[in-house]
Amino acid sequence: MINKRVMKIIDILLQKDEYITIDTISKDLEVSNKTIRNDLQLVQEWLAENDLKLIKKTGVGVTIEGPKDNKLRIADTLKQKNKELIDFSPDARKIYIAMRLLTSEHNYRIYELANELYVSRATIHKDINEVSKLLNAEKIKLFRKNNNGLHIEGKERNKRNLLLELMVHDNGYHSFANIVNNDAYECDGSMVFEGLDINDDEIKEFVTLLRNSMNPYLSSLTFDSLIFVLLHILISLLRVQSKQYVTLSKHFIKELENQPLYEETHQITDTLSKHYDISFNETEIRYLQVYFVSMQNSKQINKDDEKEAKEIYNALITSWSEQLQLPFHEDKNLYKSLYSHLYPAVTRFRHNIGIENPLIIEIKKLYKNTYKIVEKSVDYINNTYDISVSEDEIGYLTLHLAAALEHFKEPLHTILVCNGGMGTSTLLTQKLMRQIPEIEIVSQASFISIYEESLQHIDLIISTVELHLQTSVPILKISPILEDYDIVRLKDIVKEYYKIKNDPLLRKMKDAQ
Repeated sequence: MINKRVMKIIDILLQKDEYITIDTISKDLEVSNKTIRNDLQLVQEWLAENDLKLIKKTGVGVTIEGPKDNKLRIADTLKQKNKELIDFSPDARKIYIAMRLLTSEHNYRIYELANELYVSRATIHKDINEVSKLLNAEKIKLFRKNNNGLHIEGKERNKRNLLLELMVHDNGYHSFANIVNNDAYECDGSMVFEGLDINDDEIKEFVTLLRNSMNPYLSSLTFDSLIFVLLHILISLLRVQSKQYVTLSKHFIKELENQPLYEETHQITDTLSKHYDISFNETEIRYLQVYFVSMQNSKQINKDDEKEAKEIYNALITSWSEQLQLPFHEDKNLYKSLYSHLYPAVTRFRHNIGIENPLIIEIKKLYKNTYKIVEKSVDYINNTYDISVSEDEIGYLTLHLAAALEHFKEPLHTILVCNGGMGTSTLLTQKLMRQIPEIEIVSQASFISIYEESLQHIDLIISTVELHLQTSVPILKISPILEDYDIVRLKDIVKEYYKIKNDPLLRKMKDAQ
């Protein structure tokens, strides 16, 4: 399969009839000579399939040889293929443009982006406004000059943080995860992250190199953590290859001397340096170290971090308990799981290191009110570390609170109305409670006695007969023998009532009434 960079190489060669040096092509595409040489094998194979030849002359360069009409036909084919490979969605364009601006060594012009994305210049102007918001959030400034194109200015650390965020939300994230997860992944030369011009062969080479290094830190990570760490290392590798280095204060580096994982970090950078023929300076090693510490296993945390984690835990639990009037301090499972998250989070808070949460959209949708509660509880963290806790971090904390709330959920207090005698009522009660765990049948009644029942604490009435009660309590009618379709219908309806009853904010308002 032909990839985007290979198409660009062919396009460059087709535009001129004379030989072009590999240095010229590598500068145009902002990749190394080695990368271009590797790609030329794919170029040669693809041209041969289309009745053209790639001619190489040592010390001169490369060119395409063949009939003129063939070259024109191939140029049209490439244009169409390029369109097919581009994702035209606004979000994908925004990610692509941001990646280009963050990694390009030259100022980008509007027409260049329009040509690459096959959209109008007006569309690119609109996209740039959205990209500007992304950059501003990371304190990166976008400058637009008519005669000088687009360029950005900001701290290297901020650029890398944003690159990580973009990669997590890019369409290529899942391909990257598949490469990490599958040793037998079959590469086809396609781009993984379009905005970075890096194909699956290169990603697999990078992942295999680190997996085979047997680094103890990498081996200790869960799969999700490993993905984020590998992405972070990849970003550092790409930036060092482009000679874009991060800066850290002497005080910051001094503080890191007391942190673990320096040797493990050094081993990784040595492996990369030897393989890619580059050099990681001490600051780059320390930069990776602090990120590794922020993602590490809780058993490796020192006493100072343990103390801070406990203070954060107490602040969160106190806030959640006050907001929901529930005894979260007594929940040992919550203590264990939340503590495990907060141990490495201390380093993230202390140094304002971001963490990516690929489930954040789903979390905010499924746990909307729980997320709001957590959002109100992070003031202690913000004030202590002079930061603003990110949505991604709040999303992870929301999952911990949501899991704890499961223990406090109450079933729907239900009355069963059945006119078939005590034996039929008892059998029906057993069936219902076995099939639908969200309900608890607290009373049985006949179609006559139900009118005399107190419904003060009742959430639901299930009846085998038609009822005409004047009540706000929902009434669900079922077959006396509880047919399969009754069960399916009941499960769907009951789940919704159960969700409403146990919604943390709705329950709080109800308790206050």
